[in-house]
Amino acid sequence: MRVTMNWAKIATLTAALALLPGLAEAQQAVKIGLGAPTLSFLPIWSGRALDTFKPQGLTATVAALPGGDASALAALDAGDIDLAAVGPDSMLRAAAKGQPFEIVYSLMSKVTLQLVVSKDFLERTGVKPTDPMQKRLAALKGATFGATALAGAQEAAARWLAGQGGLDAKNDIKVAQIGNPVAIQAALEAKRIDAYVLSPPEGFLSEKAGSGVVLVSMGDEFPLLAKQPYLVLVAKKPISPATSDLITKAVAAMQAASKAVLEKPTETADAIQKQFFAKADPQAISSAVKSMSNGVADLGKIDVDGMKNALNFNKEVGNNFGKDFDAAATKDDLWTNLFVDGAKAK
Repeated sequence: MRVTMNWAKIATLTAALALLPGLAEAQQAVKIGLGAPTLSFLPIWSGRALDTFKPQGLTATVAALPGGDASALAALDAGDIDLAAVGPDSMLRAAAKGQPFEIVYSLMSKVTLQLVVSKDFLERTGVKPTDPMQKRLAALKGATFGATALAGAQEAAARWLAGQGGLDAKNDIKVAQIGNPVAIQAALEAKRIDAYVLSPPEGFLSEKAGSGVVLVSMGDEFPLLAKQPYLVLVAKKPISPATSDLITKAVAAMQAASKAVLEKPTETADAIQKQFFAKADPQAISSAVKSMSNGVADLGKIDVDGMKNALNFNKEVGNNFGKDFDAAATKDDLWTNLFVDGAKAK
């Protein structure tokens, strides 16, 4: 499920809109760069599908930039986009090097990753999704995980899970580079891998195909992962008054979209599927939206405990930023609720 957009096309569209009398003045463009086109960026997808940007006087242009989080942050630094939607680890790595970025909104406030294992794995190990966590994770010894890329977030999560099961995270599991989620699904069905770690709707698709089962939903079963800014919206400092107003409006739009996710998940999922994932299974999108809905319940707000959880999790998976961050001391510098609070007051 990839959603890409060429910035040249965006520029052409913006120029065309400027020619329409009164429209350019009425609607202000906000450009958001995505580190990856995953459904976990739920407030952005739902905001666009439901057009909650329009009441704020905004037109949202969103693009998944080739090169992932690094490209999104580079575009933000260059002024090509207004906001970057990325993982906090990428932002923290950049901030540790002195780049002037600030987290202004938590797009997803829990880890959405799920551990999915093959039916063959369940039969071979005798483990069940209802077993105690320790037993489920200890059964991973000798398992081969499929990943999009080696040494990435998927491998880090897989090895973290193995460690939580008392295994040697480095030696007791194997990780093979397979490719995109479609290739990973095919590898699981062909029994070339035993497991993978991806966000919804991949687990639903494996279960529907009869090739796999969700063994662990990480953000729902580990307290450390249940409350933390897992995907964030980042702005470049210093933030001018004009940009501050733009961010506040964009945040208000995403808060409205998140409320819709919570109040009308089926209708919201249907709108997302029809507009952006027309070829996807509607049930898969609906299942994914419902499973991730509690991750948008705080409407983008971050607190010190959640930030501590994010920093601790990054340490546990081996992310070394070259600098230690203090969650409380970095409030209103590294991260802020200024725009979240401002949007709620609108």
